Amino acid sequence: MIKSGFSYVKLIAVVAVLAISLISSLRPSAATTGPMVAAPDVELRSEQQIITRYADDLIVYENQAAELGKRAALVNTDVEPLQRKSDDLKGRLSGVQNAVREMVRKLKAANEWDDLDTRAATRIRDTRQRSFFQESSFKQLLQESENIGSQANEISSPLDALRRKVTSRNDGGAQVQMVRAAFTEPAPFESGSLGCRVGRLGLKIVIGLGGTPSREQSDRVFNRCHPDGTINPF
Repeated sequence: MIKSGFSYVKLIAVVAVLAISLISSLRPSAATTGPMVAAPDVELRSEQQIITRYADDLIVYENQAAELGKRAALVNTDVEPLQRKSDDLKGRLSGVQNAVREMVRKLKAANEWDDLDTRAATRIRDTRQRSFFQESSFKQLLQESENIGSQANEISSPLDALRRKVTSRNDGGAQVQMVRAAFTEPAPFESGSLGCRVGRLGLKIVIGLGGTPSREQSDRVFNRCHPDGTINPF
């Protein structure tokens, strides 16, 4: 009987140890979870990719238009590739608008919208990126971008400036289209190009989600917004 009682006590002790171990494994660790605000509660990666990819393509298009505008003269065939890119970018702008609206919807549904600027800033560890992020309200930028589709005409502005300078002349019976290049570089961000505005939106989304934009991405946006040659601070 004594041996049986001793075995029973040992069994109870083993069960107790296993129960404690199981409870500990289920309890979230403070060291790994951190503050609740430190991680986004909504998945916004797909929307971020749509916006940043579009910004890259738009800035490349604007830069190509600026480079063409520096030439003394252009034939019409030099401008045609820009027309195709302009049409493509116009068609895709509604997708950017939808991505922004979906981001806003998700943030509101997750109760992250009202204090979005504060929440996002807590995820940024790099002081220079945080400084850039806090230059203006991320929340306001998203609100302003919800109707970005209405700005499609801005995409063709560089191309239109070149087209207006096209003059026709006959050369051996064939009509040749010439462009007199006097293109004006788009102004910096405060009053400037759509590429800059969408580019900054893309950078802020990446940084606000706790990520780090690539050097190529940040250089591309910063150079578009600061054509005066100001050094990228990142």
